[in-house]
Amino acid sequence: MSTLALAMAAGLAAAAAGAEKAPQPSLMVCLDPDGRAAVIDGGRAAASRVFQRAGIRLVWRDSQRPCLEGYGIVVTVALGTPYDQHRGALAYALPYERTHIVLMYDRVLQAVTRSAVPSLLGYTLAHEIGHMLEGVTRHSDSGVMKARWDYRDYADMQLWRLRFAQDDIDMMLDNLSRNLRMAEGK
Repeated sequence: MSTLALAMAAGLAAAAAGAEKAPQPSLMVCLDPDGRAAVIDGGRAAASRVFQRAGIRLVWRDSQRPCLEGYGIVVTVALGTPYDQHRGALAYALPYERTHIVLMYDRVLQAVTRSAVPSLLGYTLAHEIGHMLEGVTRHSDSGVMKARWDYRDYADMQLWRLRFAQDDIDMMLDNLSRNLRMAEGK
């Protein structure tokens, strides 16, 4: 079973149980225990907000243990990224490995003004988590999953107007449902 299957099963199982108002499917996201979790608190809140609009709830943990045991995604915060590592990127995901994201915090700090850091952190996390949920490295023509954000996208981030394209939402929710069915053995 994939690493994400168990993480998504809990949130989707409640929805499948037939509650009057089905809760949003959820995904556990863990931060590695290197003491850097606090530097991205604003980014966590922003990423949660972006996903909430897509119908998915992120559940954050300050320990990587639950995710390494097969229950979600682990985010590592890098403070000093070598220039030649993923040139131009703010983060990268390993969607085929299905567990890890590396957030290059030093590059996020260099990309925008201090007041814009929390929203850029959140959107960067949302983009990489999106890759993990979609299970592929594809990009969209617009929205959160766009390959390269431009000035307009950065402005939309500040106003909370940048969203996932509907195709991306559909793919993420389809994969969440598929993983739930696999976890249930159907």
